Amino acid sequence: MKIYTKTGDKGTTSLVGGDRAEKHDLRVWAYGTIDEVNSSIGVARAYIKEKEFSEILLKIQKTLFEVGAELASLGTDYYKERIKDEDITFLEETIDKLDGLKPSFNGFIVPGGTVESAHLDIARTVVRRAERCISELKNNYEVSKNLMKYTNRLSDGLYAVARYFDYKDIMEKTKENIEKFNQSGKMEDNCHIEEINKTMLNMTVIDRETAKYIAEKCAEKSHEVGVPMVICITDFSGNITLLERMDDSLLASIEIAMKKAYTAAALKSPTHELREASLPTGELYGINNVEKIITFGGGFPLKINGKIIGAIGVSGGTVEQDMKVAQYGLKAFEGVLTNGITK
Repeated sequence: MKIYTKTGDKGTTSLVGGDRAEKHDLRVWAYGTIDEVNSSIGVARAYIKEKEFSEILLKIQKTLFEVGAELASLGTDYYKERIKDEDITFLEETIDKLDGLKPSFNGFIVPGGTVESAHLDIARTVVRRAERCISELKNNYEVSKNLMKYTNRLSDGLYAVARYFDYKDIMEKTKENIEKFNQSGKMEDNCHIEEINKTMLNMTVIDRETAKYIAEKCAEKSHEVGVPMVICITDFSGNITLLERMDDSLLASIEIAMKKAYTAAALKSPTHELREASLPTGELYGINNVEKIITFGGGFPLKINGKIIGAIGVSGGTVEQDMKVAQYGLKAFEGVLTNGITK
């Protein structure tokens, strides 16, 4: 059979069952747009190495043939509903599963974080265009509820898969940068190892007594600065050991201080050092959209011989004031390592 049939030379095309329609018919626009979606997903799948996600997208592509066929049969004697409840359930279960694999993202996401997510975002926007066509078709044809539901869930599903690849890329780059950061600090750590109190080397987590001492020193510096602060001390995994809110400090500073400490512990880096990397030209672009991550000053990891045992986060003033108070707390911690807690 030849690829070209010449039957469309006069501007018409065949619907399911053989009926002819103009190529600008809205039904043709609708199933043609679904064809675009399928092709865009195909490009994304060509870049995806994970078998699980490749199979998810392949299943979606096969279902899209059914979507196109249903659209191409509207208004004909051959029309039948082709999208089933289980097709919609598959998308919903996929979305729910992906939501459990990553933190929540806040704000708008700029497309282009990875090759995979970029192509998936194109497919997602084309799905939205297809939805608009299908919505208009409802004015003239009986469009099934499942068809509308499926295309609506599909855009959400593609968004969820795209964000997974963005998050995965961000985490991989973060790990690489953390390793570089830790490697660059090893020589300096080794130079000071003899100064560290031998009894403190056994500390694996920040204890409450030490956390309280650090917070007291931060409060002293806060009084000197003239701004009431919120001070948060966490363990190595970012879980709160102590949270101190000074009188009249801003309520919003509570959450910010906790996030600064969490970020410093989780990413093993002072929060101000993440700012440049989080910009559009940076290696960690988009990380500031990850829930609980802060990329401005006021958070510092607490280390013993290069090992993270906790973190400090301070909020309440300007970034410079927050950093000044947090750095004072960091020096207090370093003093504990060499001299113990001094009153």
